[in-house]
Amino acid sequence: MGFAVAVKDSQSDIAIKDMVVSPSGRCQYKRLPLRDLPPLGVIRRARLAREDLRVRGEGAPTPGRGSVYAVGDWVRVKDREGIRATLDDRDRHRGLWFTAGQWSFCGRTYQVEHVVRRMVDDHYRMRSLSATTTLAGATCLGADGGQGCGLACALLFRDEWLEPSTPAAAAPGIGGLHATVRTLPEIRATLDRAGRLHGVPFQAGMARFAGTRQRVLTQVQYGALAWWQRPVGGSWYILDSLRCDGEPLSVTGCDRQCGLLWHESWLRLEGAPGSLI
Repeated sequence: MGFAVAVKDSQSDIAIKDMVVSPSGRCQYKRLPLRDLPPLGVIRRARLAREDLRVRGEGAPTPGRGSVYAVGDWVRVKDREGIRATLDDRDRHRGLWFTAGQWSFCGRTYQVEHVVRRMVDDHYRMRSLSATTTLAGATCLGADGGQGCGLACALLFRDEWLEPSTPAAAAPGIGGLHATVRTLPEIRATLDRAGRLHGVPFQAGMARFAGTRQRVLTQVQYGALAWWQRPVGGSWYILDSLRCDGEPLSVTGCDRQCGLLWHESWLRLEGAPGSLI
């Protein structure tokens, strides 16, 4: 069953009802705005097909148990010594890696953004997780904004890596480039019959942000990506705090909280790209 978007634009009062594609086709994580070069592009597509077959045959794993922290709670990432005490010799705790980019968040305070109980991993396999959250502003870009692959992936934090805190301990907010999401009729005009632009789907859940003003977290940069990939179709951006809610995989559910990809034609950018932080 596909997803239908029926949202009325506030300016033109036009109902957009024809953005309908299959759930698997709507997941941007499975269709990055990149064109894989062989041989790894072939391997990626084979993994996607294999995992789709596995889920259809075996069903999705049961979601893991929740976190001791709720969405909106303020938490402090423990200092390096506290984190190190929870890790094995491979920097893992209960199998989850504390990545090199996560060390930059130690000692800082953030708000819980989402409780992760089930997600698609980097090999496109659906996994159960327990006692794990994502934190608002804690992405693979690192605390200084200069790390990661450029896709601003949400980092995963075990409960054992966190401790309660207060908003007073959080660092002040930062500015930067902002953009206004264009109206749905404007966005629809850029899409093909399957609701995609350059092969990347405009997800059903993205429609609710039409007309809103958002901070630009990062522009997807070619130089930050692996050598076997190349970008297609102009410039793509990640907007701060706008993440996939798992709607494209509603049958199985995914809490990964991937950053949504926004094409430049879907946005009205304010200022110059050099303003990005």
